[in-house]
Amino acid sequence: MKRPLQTVSVAEAATNQLRESLFSGDFTAGEEIKDTRIADEYGIARPTARIAVQQLINEGMLVRDPGYSARVRTFDPVQVRDIFRVRKLIELDAVREIKVSRGPLHQVEAAMKELGHYGEDLSWSKTAGADAAFHRAVVQAGGSPRLSAYFDGIWNEIRLLLALPEEHFGRGNSPYEEHDELFQLLQGDATLKQVQQAWAFHLDESRDFLVQRLSE
Repeated sequence: MKRPLQTVSVAEAATNQLRESLFSGDFTAGEEIKDTRIADEYGIARPTARIAVQQLINEGMLVRDPGYSARVRTFDPVQVRDIFRVRKLIELDAVREIKVSRGPLHQVEAAMKELGHYGEDLSWSKTAGADAAFHRAVVQAGGSPRLSAYFDGIWNEIRLLLALPEEHFGRGNSPYEEHDELFQLLQGDATLKQVQQAWAFHLDESRDFLVQRLSE
């Protein structure tokens, strides 16, 4: 059976590139993103650049006030706490369902391998992306399409937040070690209470670090 290749438009390619640049921390919070700048850097027409910028405005990664150029989305401590409040509700529910149903964790295991691959990489953006993908895989393993959809709704916000810190935050372990600890609890004989306590601590620590960084 033939499977035709999907053609990616120039505007879509530019959008993907700009999105990855934001995730990589190439732009600072609040930095101005002019259509002309994107057009020059990517070698594309200005209307095409405008489409890419508008798409990321629609995704909530950029903002644009009337009469001004787009800017990188900024976060304040209240917004971070709210994002993590929703995130914790979704992830703890997924963890509960996984422990109760003993469902397969193939996607989570694959995400762990990816995180291990980037664990020694000097690029924080790749590690942060693998970090977020691990948690996304856990939510999907929870088996609720609606909760997965809600999580995807804050996915870009989580990725953009993870692009903020230049150094790793946590208990002193590597990102891989921290997530492997959670993974072993999830698939092992630990009680649901033990897993949820460890998970909540992990998320709360990340939230508090980001809040502190934004408050400085």
